[in-house]
Amino acid sequence: MDEKIKKIIGAIVAIIVGILCGIGVHVAVTPTGEIETEIKVLESTSSVQYSGEEVPAVIENDLGETEIVEDEEIKTVEEVDGGKFEDANTGVSVTEGEYDDLGWSETYDVSSPEAFKNDTLGKCIIANNIYGAQCVSLARVFWWSYADRDVSTCGTGMAKGMMNCADENAGDDFLVYWADSKDQIQAGDWLVFTGGAYGHVGMALGPVVNGYVALLGENQGGASCGANVGGSATNIININIKNLIGFYRPKAYVKPAPAPEPTPVIEDCKTIEVQAGDTLGAIMKRCKGEVEWGEAMNEYARHWYSTKYAVYPTVYDGWASLGGYGLFAGDVIEYRD
Repeated sequence: MDEKIKKIIGAIVAIIVGILCGIGVHVAVTPTGEIETEIKVLESTSSVQYSGEEVPAVIENDLGETEIVEDEEIKTVEEVDGGKFEDANTGVSVTEGEYDDLGWSETYDVSSPEAFKNDTLGKCIIANNIYGAQCVSLARVFWWSYADRDVSTCGTGMAKGMMNCADENAGDDFLVYWADSKDQIQAGDWLVFTGGAYGHVGMALGPVVNGYVALLGENQGGASCGANVGGSATNIININIKNLIGFYRPKAYVKPAPAPEPTPVIEDCKTIEVQAGDTLGAIMKRCKGEVEWGEAMNEYARHWYSTKYAVYPTVYDGWASLGGYGLFAGDVIEYRD
């Protein structure tokens, strides 16, 4: 080949290589002048709609104690759009086969919501997602670590699609709730939001307070994971729940129901031997199950008669007297209609 022609071809190749590299395509030129290309994943950032005013986040620890966290790193957010998923091996948004055969078998600590937060915060977790560190990637590794199976976007490739096949995603491992149960949200719940093209998913770190909830998630404004990875690292935001579709609660995180208050034992009171320190209020509580003050207490006292000491005919007569005593230790009082 003529040297001049070679130089012209070389110049053209250089221009093509520059253009391809500029749009994120890895380029290699073989000794024969052929161009080999490999598409690289360009940086995929989420669309985060920040609030005009910061609202302090409320975060719950493993002991069930809540703390108001005023941290400038925890931004108040109205909406996130950035939950894309497509398996890097299969090229589809529905996965099949064993999860570790799909190229991502790394597991994280899911012993508690706080443990998962501590194990993932600040990390770029790809989970074999062609789009990189997306919110669905974080959900994917949680499902694998906790339930030993994959999460599904129900064939949509979008975070908001996760509620389209709620029974499949829940299986025997999660409880399913919908937006009308938002007041029940607790740390460890996986919240699915609509909004924008793809929606969003993340793990609640506490209850809903003033319409916002602290949310652990990827691709929601954290540190960039770079052009060759895509998305952004796991961080915490305080997000408005206006776009909530529903949520999944790991059964291991279900809190035991609070013990019911003991039912007061109501005695069938007709005759009582007065003990030192007894009051008619305490007697009324034992005998009627509640205490009523004022005239109701006076009326009650008029029905109790002394049968042993009979210093005063009734308890009421005793405390209405100058001495002011209605009950005497050792006396036996009798209730009469």
